Amino acid sequence: MTYRGWSDTANLSVVGLQWGDEGKGKIVDYLASGYDAVARFNGGSNAGHTVVIGTKKYTFHLVPSGALKGKQLLIGAGVAADPEVLAEELALLPEEARSRLLVDSRCTLVTPVDKDFDAMLEGARGTAALGTTKRGIGPSYALRALRLSPRAGDLAAGFDFAPLASFYKALSLDPARLAAWAASSHELLGRLTGDVAGRIESIADAGGSVLYEGSQGTLLDLLHGSYPYVTSTHTTASYIPAALGIPPKLAGKALGVMKCYATRVGSGPFPSEIAGESAERLRTLGNEYGATTGRPRRVGWLDLVSLKYTIRLNGVEEVAVTKLDVLSRMDDVKVCVAYKLNGSETTDFQSAMGALDQAQPVLDTPLSLRGADFEHGLPAEGKRLVSYIEDQLGVRVRFMSHGEERSKTIEL
Repeated sequence: MTYRGWSDTANLSVVGLQWGDEGKGKIVDYLASGYDAVARFNGGSNAGHTVVIGTKKYTFHLVPSGALKGKQLLIGAGVAADPEVLAEELALLPEEARSRLLVDSRCTLVTPVDKDFDAMLEGARGTAALGTTKRGIGPSYALRALRLSPRAGDLAAGFDFAPLASFYKALSLDPARLAAWAASSHELLGRLTGDVAGRIESIADAGGSVLYEGSQGTLLDLLHGSYPYVTSTHTTASYIPAALGIPPKLAGKALGVMKCYATRVGSGPFPSEIAGESAERLRTLGNEYGATTGRPRRVGWLDLVSLKYTIRLNGVEEVAVTKLDVLSRMDDVKVCVAYKLNGSETTDFQSAMGALDQAQPVLDTPLSLRGADFEHGLPAEGKRLVSYIEDQLGVRVRFMSHGEERSKTIEL
């Protein structure tokens, strides 16, 4: 038996350190040239990654962001894949890009009734609604745990929908509708499914490398985020081996992505949130509207308390900071350095999570970026901000992004 050992793998994972929408898609697209494949490991079509090349904008919900770099594209078993959304995205790509996609046969599928159930469940919550996208992601993951949800590879042999139909009888499930969905999904997935874990191991055996693309943000992790206002899966770098079915040594290092301010979509606590004129200006300058839903995002100042927590959780040593161009047009920029809770201050996010909705931000005014020009490298204002972030968070700033377009990235 030949021993296979992957020492000091060059693989890298890109994860969000906030509430999502940090700019991971752009960073993945920027980095993809240096890797043989890009693998999506979590989430579903309830979030979008935007890539801007020149004047053209692409929004990917399931297809990895490396689609435009000629790389192998892998959708792992940890993803909840909606075949209808996948078909729409693939139709926008050239045949050459479509031919490079492999969907893991163990991938959970989102059915039309999952979406119906999602909408019904969100409506039943009333004033306690979570603000989900109603894309069926939560129900699909829940039914996977109940062993009722079809996987991508199950359609070829003919999946028995009877138990699922029984579960969904309250929704007056139409068997013909589900049968039509299964047929069209199999037609799409039949030529795309395979063993993503095996492909990643083959790349490693050949001395290649893989870039892992995460969806959502760490503060929305099902176990470690601000439950119950979280997403339906795990969003941390430690989930990569389980989600893709690979050994931990192939997970590589983690690069954290953070905006130089904070945003959140949907309900839930948001200690550094702001309102009024400053919020409207920040939202407008940053174009803070959901890539999937178009909903305006809630906005707030950079939260160092939560970032220290997510950096520790992911084992991050380097970060990419995005949206610097937005702060260069803002006055009175602030940073949350602690929470005031029950009459005292804390910088421990974990201990504050039980009462996060009551936490008040303790704000500091860092060095201003007002008027900073990033078009010809990192200006003095940017260098001072890098030092501030590195001193506060104990990580190295590796990339600075100052616009949506791919070229507006500075590598330090």
